[in-house]
Amino acid sequence: MKFSIGSMIGTLISLALIIFGVIETIKVTEFTKNIGNQFLNIPSIVIVVGGVLMASYITFQSRYVNKALAGVRFFFSQAGANKKSLQKDFESIVEWNDEIRKDRVNALDKLEEERSGYLEGYLFSLLSTNYSSDDIRQFGTNHIQENFFRQMVVVDVLRSMGGAAPAFGMFGTLFGLIDMLGNLDDPSSMGPGLAAALMTTLYGIILSRFIFYPVAEKIKNSASINRFRETFMLEGIILINEKKTAFYVQDKLSTFLQRDFKKKDAKSKDKD
Repeated sequence: MKFSIGSMIGTLISLALIIFGVIETIKVTEFTKNIGNQFLNIPSIVIVVGGVLMASYITFQSRYVNKALAGVRFFFSQAGANKKSLQKDFESIVEWNDEIRKDRVNALDKLEEERSGYLEGYLFSLLSTNYSSDDIRQFGTNHIQENFFRQMVVVDVLRSMGGAAPAFGMFGTLFGLIDMLGNLDDPSSMGPGLAAALMTTLYGIILSRFIFYPVAEKIKNSASINRFRETFMLEGIILINEKKTAFYVQDKLSTFLQRDFKKKDAKSKDKD
C-alpha cells in the first residue's frame, strides 16, 4: 500500500484537536453558572470533531473524507433528478433522435459539445466512433456503476463518522469524569464538572444522528436516483443508435416513467 500524506496530515491535525479539547475540558468548570452558555462547550465539540476526523482519515483515503465533509452542504438539498427533469430528458431524447436521423454527423458533433461533462456527452462521443449498441451499453453501464461506486464510498465515510461520533463523545466524557473525581474535595464543582463531561456525549449523538447519518442517506438516495436517470439516458441513446422510429423510442422510454406520465403521453399521442 502506498503512503498517503493526506491521511497523515489529517490524522495529525485531528489528534491535535483532541488533545486541545481534552486540556480545555479539564479547565472548564464555571461555564454552567451561566444558563445561556450551558449547552455551548467548545472543547467538547473539538474533542468529538477531532476524534471523528482522526478515525476517518485513518480508515479512508483523504480525498473521500474531504468529499464527505463537503457533502454535508447538501443537508437541505434534494436529488437533481425528479419527475419534471425526467420528463424533460424524455423530450430531449425524442428531439435528439429527430436531429440525428436528419444529419447524424453534424448532430452528434453538436450534441457532444453541448452535453460535454455529462453522461450524454460521453455517449454521443461513442456514437461518433460508430461503436455497436452492445459496446455502448457496456461502456455506459461501466461509467454509471463507477460513478455510483464512488458516491457510495462517500456514504460509507459519513456512516463511519456517524458511528465514531458517539464513541468519541464518551471518550471526552470519561476524561471529564476522571477530572471531576480527582477533585472530590470540592463538592461544589461536581455539578458543573459532570455537566461539562456529559456535553461531549451530547455533541457526539447530535453529530451522529442529526448530521452524519441523515446526510449519508440523502447522498445514497440521490446517487440511486441519479443512477436511474443515467440508465434512462443510456437506454434512450442506444435506441437512437439503433435508428428506431420516434414512436418506438417514446413507447420504450415510457416504461421507465411513472404511470401518470405514461397516461399523459398516451393522451398526447391520441390527440396527434
